[in-house]
Amino acid sequence: MGIAQLLAVLKARRKGLFMVWGGVVLLALVVSLALPRQYTASTEVVVESRGSDPLVVQPGHGATTPGFLATQADIIASERVGGRAVAALKLGASPRWSERWQTASGGQGDVNRWIAGRLKKGVKVSPSHESNVLTVTVTADDPKFAADYANALAQAYLETDLELKVEPARQSAAWFDEHTRALRANLESAQARLSQFQRDHGLVGDEKLDLESSRLTELSTQFTAAQAQSTDTASRQRQGGGMNEVAANPLIQALKVDLARQEAKLTELSGYLGENHPQFQRVKGEVESLRARLRSESGQVAAVVGTNSRINQAREGDIKGRLEAQKRRVIELKQQRDEMGVLLREVDSAQKAYDLVMARLTQTSLESKSRQGNVAVLSTAVPATEASSPKLLLNLGLAIFIGGLLGMAFSIVRELFDRRIRGADDMFDALGVPMLAEINRPISAADGLFARFLPAALRRA
Repeated sequence: MGIAQLLAVLKARRKGLFMVWGGVVLLALVVSLALPRQYTASTEVVVESRGSDPLVVQPGHGATTPGFLATQADIIASERVGGRAVAALKLGASPRWSERWQTASGGQGDVNRWIAGRLKKGVKVSPSHESNVLTVTVTADDPKFAADYANALAQAYLETDLELKVEPARQSAAWFDEHTRALRANLESAQARLSQFQRDHGLVGDEKLDLESSRLTELSTQFTAAQAQSTDTASRQRQGGGMNEVAANPLIQALKVDLARQEAKLTELSGYLGENHPQFQRVKGEVESLRARLRSESGQVAAVVGTNSRINQAREGDIKGRLEAQKRRVIELKQQRDEMGVLLREVDSAQKAYDLVMARLTQTSLESKSRQGNVAVLSTAVPATEASSPKLLLNLGLAIFIGGLLGMAFSIVRELFDRRIRGADDMFDALGVPMLAEINRPISAADGLFARFLPAALRRA
């Protein structure tokens, strides 16, 4: 069907077209006027992402993602937030909602959440794709109620967001508090073991070990000196029974000098005096006395050398015994210090664990007492002065457009079921021969009847 044929059909069946068109427009007008008026109120909230440390990350400095904003939108649209908002407005106490709830649920369940579920279809939360703002829109038949419920939803969302933030912190604080007591007991036990060990062994730090080590060094030095001295005296004693010490003794040397002088004098006197001469006897007695004294002094010096050798050996043995005892004492102190080091490390480890958990307990305790969430109200809803629906002009415009399309479709369908010859093209389509001439005159009823049955007759022929 060409454009000319279509226009001819629409012109011929314009009555039906206008009837359908007018009916659709009239229906849209009636429905728009009959539908109850709906009013829309909107409030906006700013949402910031939660940082890893709520005590450090301040509101207004967080980047959000579309997924995070979509989650927050679902929270606002949840029955928990809605029930809190309904409770704040005390809708459950109103006869209108109370009777509906009793009828629908028989008084079972939470009336606030039931009302929130009924109002949920009028709530729309729109997250922004380029900012951290969520728009909460409420549609209701009362402009004041729409604004009040939108503001109540925003406030309930603020309170719920704070609860969602604080509740995990409270649970963490309780967990850390329980483990803090256990770690405190562990720390006190480790400190008690360390203190008892220090009391039992008289240890405070490394001072005692340092003192005993100094004593060990001093005894080692003394032992080395005594060993050298003992070796020296023993060697001299072995070499000549102490003759070197006898020969080197000043008293013995003086006695030898005196003895030699007296012996020389005695030899001189023997040359001109007899042996019985008193002077000879006197000098002879002095010589014998000097010899006796020399033998006595030599014996004493030799005895002293032996005694010194024994004393040095005894002193060496004593110092050696004290040195071995001091070595054992130092080794024992080192072992005790190592044991005390283990206890000190246990105390240090317990202290670090306790301090770490205590710090986390302090942090979570502060978080659990926080009164500031990550949400702020940007703008509050106000009652609308005009209804948001039904939109009469928009509905009429759509009705005019859709009605026109339906009217045209109605005319075309009727034409297909009741085909008429509207022009030369229709004649050619019906007969299959070219048209010779066209007479423009009003078509009578007989012509119309002829045109109606002509194509069927031709088809039968």
